[in-house]
Amino acid sequence: MARSHVIWIPLIFVPAVAWSRDLAVVTLVLGAFAIALRRDVNWRDEVFTNFRAPWTCVTAAFVFWSFLAVLWAPHLPLFAWLKVILALTATVILATGLARLPINNITQLATPIISSAGTLFGLLLFERLTDGLLIRVARPLDASVEILNTLSGGLVLLCCVCFPVAWLLWHRTRIWFWLAAFVAACFALSLIYRMDAVPAGMLVGALSSLVVLQWHGRAFAVLIAIFGLVAFSWAPLAIGASAMHIDSWLMEDIDRNWGYRIIIWHYVGELLRDHWLIGYGFDAARVVGAAADLMPERNGSSTFLHPHNGALQIWLELGLVGVILFAGAAALSVRRIMACAPSPSALAAAAGAFGFSATIWLLSYGIWQGWWLAVLGLTMSVVVVIFRIDSATKKNG
Repeated sequence: MARSHVIWIPLIFVPAVAWSRDLAVVTLVLGAFAIALRRDVNWRDEVFTNFRAPWTCVTAAFVFWSFLAVLWAPHLPLFAWLKVILALTATVILATGLARLPINNITQLATPIISSAGTLFGLLLFERLTDGLLIRVARPLDASVEILNTLSGGLVLLCCVCFPVAWLLWHRTRIWFWLAAFVAACFALSLIYRMDAVPAGMLVGALSSLVVLQWHGRAFAVLIAIFGLVAFSWAPLAIGASAMHIDSWLMEDIDRNWGYRIIIWHYVGELLRDHWLIGYGFDAARVVGAAADLMPERNGSSTFLHPHNGALQIWLELGLVGVILFAGAAALSVRRIMACAPSPSALAAAAGAFGFSATIWLLSYGIWQGWWLAVLGLTMSVVVVIFRIDSATKKNG
């Protein structure tokens, strides 16, 4: 018989994501291996496969289209595409395996998940207060800004899983204070780092959770629709903001970085006019961005590796075809989540995780970054765990 402790061994690497964001990929892949090698996983359980066929077909079509887009990309990024497929495959294996694992093994995961997230929180707090005392052992010459940029990967992972982990704390204690305290602590921690999108995401996640907790499934569907509408309206919104000189105001009075991002979004919106149907090719943003000279008043060329917006990157690289396929896969995923959510409280935790990750997706990272895909995969897997625990609790009265 497979030993239950093997499942949570990969969680040992979670705190170390603070020092190296690539360890999120290690955690995800090891988790996928641990679950795939078990002999007690019921891979044919139909409770979690009601919408498997349409979701699989549309997602496969999106993956196939992204592969075709490799062929007309200017730099033939086959290796980058394979890394993305690795992360997505590991996510599907881990999340699907957790959905079919015996419930007694699932309940044993609650404590390791809480412990790993709590340790990551403590490590991030210690490193911030000591200006990276531990990480400087390996990186003594890095400036404080570089140290904070490195630590931000662990912060994003912590805040992505914050709401599901908070739900586990509430489930364990049945005291709402501990749920609220953990979310508030993660928000406070995000404020002392330099990544503005993280506290913004925490606020969006908290608001999403409260709305779904109050109005349940319909509210969740409406929130997803709003996020989708905003995401795929980003280009005209950015062009309008640029026309109103909001970018100049941000650069002069608020934060130069955010003004620059509006310029990037505006530039990408204009690029979409030439290749709006099939895009410039998978991962082509780094090539297109390298040719940009958006702010000539600055020393050197001002370029970008990605548009800092997931929807714009999909449209820029995969065109309208990619956007439609991605939207279809996302819609079927939402439908599946709502079908599997046992209670409003668990669905609210999932909404919090989605609200945070969607905000980061709209404002910060490139969507093909392996560590970021791993963070999303780990978050999805924790959501599966809380759904399973909540469902078992309801069945047991």
